[in-house]
Amino acid sequence: MPYVVTAEHLAAIAGRARPLMANLAEWINATCPQYEIDTPQEYCHFLAQACHETDHFKTLREYASGRAYEGRVDLGNTRPGDGPRYKGRGIFQTTGRANYLQLGIKKGRRDLFINNPELLEQPEYAVWSACEYWQTRGLNDAANHADTDVLKKKYRKNIIDVSPVEYIGITINGGYNGMDERKKFYAIAQQVLVEATTLPDI
Repeated sequence: MPYVVTAEHLAAIAGRARPLMANLAEWINATCPQYEIDTPQEYCHFLAQACHETDHFKTLREYASGRAYEGRVDLGNTRPGDGPRYKGRGIFQTTGRANYLQLGIKKGRRDLFINNPELLEQPEYAVWSACEYWQTRGLNDAANHADTDVLKKKYRKNIIDVSPVEYIGITINGGYNGMDERKKFYAIAQQVLVEATTLPDI
């Protein structure tokens, strides 16, 4: 039987219930297994990062205006207004014209998200875009390491030693922003998703 994520799981990880959770859980169960995100351990990492990026599953759009991304060639923001137009959206906060374009290409409609960036705020595409990111960066490999394992990560031109949750957090965020909260959500997810499945029958 496939592992099923519920809105109650998301509420337990976030510490509160949110209106988005039911739809997010529906699309997580429909989409994540297609990307081989389908075990409690993999979901622990995936959902911990998502919980931080969405402010406890509260929003699928970055709060900031996006003006900070204006002119960021590394994000493909080469046209006036690209920063705000292609600010972070989805449960992993896809950012930048280049990344929106790449997702459209994946869907077979090159300009799908370029012309309709708000689509990434819909739970279906919010979850799907995160699964695409997860798969293309090989994050299941990191997620299935033991928490005590030391992984190598290239960060600011240096090779550093990191834990699996740090490796995934840096990959998604580009740095250590919110790392303590990511670790907290991961620890809670372990209690909610993993330990709950290994309790002995009474």
